[in-house]
Amino acid sequence: MKRNFFQFVAIAGVLLGGSLTASAAERLRVNVPFSFVVAGLEFQPGQYTVDENNNGVITVIGGGRGAAVLSVPAESKAGTANSLRFVSVGHEYRLVGLQMEGEVSRALSTPTFQERKLSIATR
Repeated sequence: MKRNFFQFVAIAGVLLGGSLTASAAERLRVNVPFSFVVAGLEFQPGQYTVDENNNGVITVIGGGRGAAVLSVPAESKAGTANSLRFVSVGHEYRLVGLQMEGEVSRALSTPTFQERKLSIATR
């Protein structure tokens, strides 16, 4: 089965008039207006706190749920705006990236699913 991936970039000013803000040490407070998935957990639309620690662990907390996922540097140049990056898979959005102002963007490790066919010959 082939799936089309569409990137959806949520930046300051897009999410309900600038509700994406940075605060103390690598922390974003964000209002996400759609359901999304992080680390296999589904989060409903609402207010979330997204943290990045020095080891590249990203945590998402809000709506009575929380998830932590490892990230890796995605680009070599520093970004200019705080943002979250989502991809659309079918009817589902998955958080796949994070950009903190003045830092390189981070890609979240997400499981990729591949469909494979195995043929077994019988005699």
